[in-house]
Amino acid sequence: MRFRFCGGEDCADWILAEIFTLSKLSSVKLKLLCQQVIQAILTDNLNLSEAQKLVGDKFESGDLKASIRALQYILTMSAKHSVDGQSLLNELTQLGFPKEHANGLVKVYDENFEKLIDKLRSSVMR
Repeated sequence: MRFRFCGGEDCADWILAEIFTLSKLSSVKLKLLCQQVIQAILTDNLNLSEAQKLVGDKFESGDLKASIRALQYILTMSAKHSVDGQSLLNELTQLGFPKEHANGLVKVYDENFEKLIDKLRSSVMR
């Protein structure tokens, strides 16, 4: 299948693996992690220790970094390809993201869409 947030391509296997890993978190913790990832994208600074506190013992360090990278990819590529929230929600649930988790991610994405677009535009202009 082709996904808009992947630029009309098939979803990479590593994203699918990280969706499974992220599903281990509660939907509330995933939403909070998404907010941290958005802030990291906007400020070019990630507080890894804060993210580690958030996930607790659910993830090992390597899993956390890979999951953060997957969230970064999903959020930035969705903004880059101007994917609306409802389409992103549908695509994430098709890939196996639990609906509550996908709803939390999409809510954070929708709230920060304009900021993400501005950040992507400014990084291209450099």
